[in-house]
Amino acid sequence: MERAPHFQTPALGHRGFTFVEMLVAISLSAVFLGAASIVLTSISANSKRLTRVVELDIGSSTKNNFYEQGGSTVQTYAAPNYGRAAYVQLIRDLMLEDASQSSAVFCLPRQLENTIRPEFLPFPAGAEGATVSRPVLDTPEAFRNFLATAEPTSAGIYDSAVRNIPPTNRPDTTIFMLAPETDPTYIRVRAIYEIDLVPVTTVAGIYASVRRYKNGVLTHYYDVFYDSGSGDPFYPAFATFERTARQAVTEGSAIDRFKIAQGNPFSLVWLPDPAINPLELAPVTVTDPATSPRAAYQKMTGKTSFVVALPMFPNL
Repeated sequence: MERAPHFQTPALGHRGFTFVEMLVAISLSAVFLGAASIVLTSISANSKRLTRVVELDIGSSTKNNFYEQGGSTVQTYAAPNYGRAAYVQLIRDLMLEDASQSSAVFCLPRQLENTIRPEFLPFPAGAEGATVSRPVLDTPEAFRNFLATAEPTSAGIYDSAVRNIPPTNRPDTTIFMLAPETDPTYIRVRAIYEIDLVPVTTVAGIYASVRRYKNGVLTHYYDVFYDSGSGDPFYPAFATFERTARQAVTEGSAIDRFKIAQGNPFSLVWLPDPAINPLELAPVTVTDPATSPRAAYQKMTGKTSFVVALPMFPNL
């Protein structure tokens, strides 16, 4: 006698979607996609409203010096622009990486554009058996004087003594990062960073440019334009702190207030922020006493989100 066929009900996990379930899923997807489209449209509209590209005439010599390009005009974004912040982050990361592999780092203020970007600096030892008095490069000022000998044209660029903060009439900065070198007669330059704040008259404001050079070649940069405003200028770009051991020599509160580094001396470097126009911020009132180092750079409050702490002038 034949057995009746036996049918098994499929397991619950293997059955398909019903028409009603698919209809509900499609309806929910349509709602989510519609909401996402509204949000994306709003973001795009606001981005276009806040983004402004300006064409600036910075001069042919400046453009060629900065970027090795002809012409005199550049196009850049006016602050605030949040997309450019990614470029600042890249520069900051490179700066910290270069500093970690350097034997010395020096910040020098200037008013003129920098043209000194060597791969090596001569550090002669003299003839065999001769006694040569080599400079001890343990401060930015000592390095500035040495640079004037190694690269004579630098004397006209870095013409102001430097200790803790740059002079108010020297708004631009060059950061020299020196690397170990096996040849005792040379000093290797690992990288050079430049911060320039160029006044522009065609569109009233400041053109900020930050660049990294290696072996004299531009490798990375970012720029932004700050419209003129009633706020304080972007100053100072750096402040250098010395070892507490230097407190043994009293030199006045203007200098002694910076002798607070417990270990190696260091510098705080403020990078121009594309997301903030410092010239449109309300002026900052200095409230710290003159004996505090913060009084020297308190006006930088709120001007940038990018502050880098770099080790300074360890002995070569």
